[in-house]
Amino acid sequence: MINTNNITFSYNKDQLFHMPDLHCDAGNTILITGDSGKGKTTYLHILAGLLRPTTGEIEINKTNIVALSEKKNDTFRGQNIGLVFQKSYFISALTVLENLEMASWLATGKKNTERAKRLLEQLDIAKQSDKLPSQLSIGQQQRVSIARALMNEPKVLLADEPTSSLDDKNAEKVIALLTSLSKEYKAALIIVTHDNRIKEKFSNRITLV
Repeated sequence: MINTNNITFSYNKDQLFHMPDLHCDAGNTILITGDSGKGKTTYLHILAGLLRPTTGEIEINKTNIVALSEKKNDTFRGQNIGLVFQKSYFISALTVLENLEMASWLATGKKNTERAKRLLEQLDIAKQSDKLPSQLSIGQQQRVSIARALMNEPKVLLADEPTSSLDDKNAEKVIALLTSLSKEYKAALIIVTHDNRIKEKFSNRITLV
């Protein structure tokens, strides 16, 4: 579902990141680990098409996103990639349900209200649908982030430090949700983390050095 080849990236001439190749099929999970400053989040942003690599190819569902124009890349991302950021970046003036509806509208031009409600129900936060994001707990916000990332049935689900601000109980729940939902929706799941609580749960890992 997602393959990379020979990815490099540079913010300046003094620092060049060489990213290891990865391959992740639908429903499978890869962890990207490594110390701070090794490029974990940078790699995730490259995989999402938010940063363009210096060299290399990223193939998602048989499309090399590096070769796409910026406009086509944005469209492809909205339709094929789900993002769970460390910070949620909700639209603060919109309710939880409206934030999910907005995600589908931006990608397809239509508000998929039924899917939004179904995801909120599945993630056990349907009772929060009419609240503003600021009225939710951190754990609830993370669940809404996962629901938003799944709104457009992505081929690839990318999560950046999804448990960093959660206690042990909620961290366990979020990882279980991400992995079970990626299998259910047949999305390749890639998680960037330095959280030792979840590293041992996955044998398929890439460590940036």
